[in-house]
Amino acid sequence: MRKHPRIFTGVLAAVLVLAMAFPAGASLVQKTIEVKSGIGIVLDDSKLQPKDVTGKTVDVFSTEGTTYVPARALSEALGKSVVWDSAAQAVRIGGYEADEKNEQYLKTYFDIAPFSDQVTRAEFDAALKKIGGSATGGSGTLTVAEAAKAAVCAAGMEELALTYTAPVDAGKAADRLAAYGVTGVAEAYAPYVACALDTDIAMSTYSFGAALDADTAADMLMAAVNISGQGRNYLGMASDPDIYAKIQSTWNSFANFDDATLSELGAQLVIQGASTGFNLKYDGYNANFLPEYTLQYGHSDITHAVQLIGLLNSEGIDAKVQMEPKVSIYEYMTDWGDPTKVETTPTYELRAIEGGRWLCYAMEYDMKLEFETVADKEAFHGIVEDYAKKYDDRVDADGNATTPLLAGAWWQPLYTSTVPMQNSEFKLIYDNVIRNGAYTIHPFSLPDQTGAIEAVVAKEAPSLKVERTTLYVNPAFYNYLTGADYQ
Repeated sequence: MRKHPRIFTGVLAAVLVLAMAFPAGASLVQKTIEVKSGIGIVLDDSKLQPKDVTGKTVDVFSTEGTTYVPARALSEALGKSVVWDSAAQAVRIGGYEADEKNEQYLKTYFDIAPFSDQVTRAEFDAALKKIGGSATGGSGTLTVAEAAKAAVCAAGMEELALTYTAPVDAGKAADRLAAYGVTGVAEAYAPYVACALDTDIAMSTYSFGAALDADTAADMLMAAVNISGQGRNYLGMASDPDIYAKIQSTWNSFANFDDATLSELGAQLVIQGASTGFNLKYDGYNANFLPEYTLQYGHSDITHAVQLIGLLNSEGIDAKVQMEPKVSIYEYMTDWGDPTKVETTPTYELRAIEGGRWLCYAMEYDMKLEFETVADKEAFHGIVEDYAKKYDDRVDADGNATTPLLAGAWWQPLYTSTVPMQNSEFKLIYDNVIRNGAYTIHPFSLPDQTGAIEAVVAKEAPSLKVERTTLYVNPAFYNYLTGADYQ
């Protein structure tokens, strides 16, 4: 479902939200009232047709000056979860929402297998070790409260938790638990549980005295991973109203960077004909997304990136977004202009190499997109083809677009997946990753051309290794690599 987080947040305060399907047994008062029905709802200039959990249309009505709006329909349109809390006899809207892909993420990056229904202490302790935490230290059945304490410590939040106790603030833990409506937490765990609630490591709906279950274990571990800086590294969702500003400000912070060893090696790759160019990247910007749902989109025009996010929103597709800077290094052809007269800037410079040749160092970006579904990932290709790629029948003799395209549209846009695509038009190439510490260079090659790159590395930098990573690339860029078609 397309989410609308940019809708004014005060809407829930302006209307009384009802008409949720409550479970049997809820203590509700029934009365007969006269209402005015048929009232429409417009959210973000789009008409909302409220429906219940079964898909049946639900009416919006007013009575005695108050408008009643279906809680589920409006909350989901706002991108908020909505559940009935039977213990509190309340509708809970929003708050912490666990990522349904947490188990998959823990398996992919930490080799933590999905838990059984009831998590044993040994299983949880082993998982804590893999994320850099410490064992729970107890015995017997592992409770949610114990796990919360361990997750807080693994997240690097233990010092914060201890400020909830005397002598700093003797009553803070109890006050915070009361604010969340949480009871029955033993004094030894109270500051940690309170801290876990305040930092979204835990949810108030947890039964902290109960045995730890699989979903709760995965969610708390993933929260600890995120807080400790080991999780996804991204700017936000494509649907976030501030994502455009974040992309712009991130781009403005980029400047050319270098690793002398890799730069020298890369120059030799070009000089010896093993590659026509490569990208230099730094690990600190890595998105750490789930490969199954992720595409990498390379470009140099920031306006293009901003418009591309707007395009995704117009198509009802959401994704996590990260901007990874890269220095694109390629041979500068002298027929492009006198290289000695090219102005050097923080994001663009030319460097002389052997034989009177020059390399261009230009700041570009890889936009990483982790889509919500594989279907959305697959749909991206068609969207680029329609709105962000040049074809002969879309440009004039000077290469100017004759039909609307995104700013900075390329003949050969570049987007790749590290896992196979369902679309058979995507072809296998290799990213020949060469690492020196936290820096890497990335010369691409066709499968039968990797040997030339490996030979140069073995000769010029024998202490470095080539790690061949599979990439599945869009047809236009594959055609560019093969020389088959400039389109």
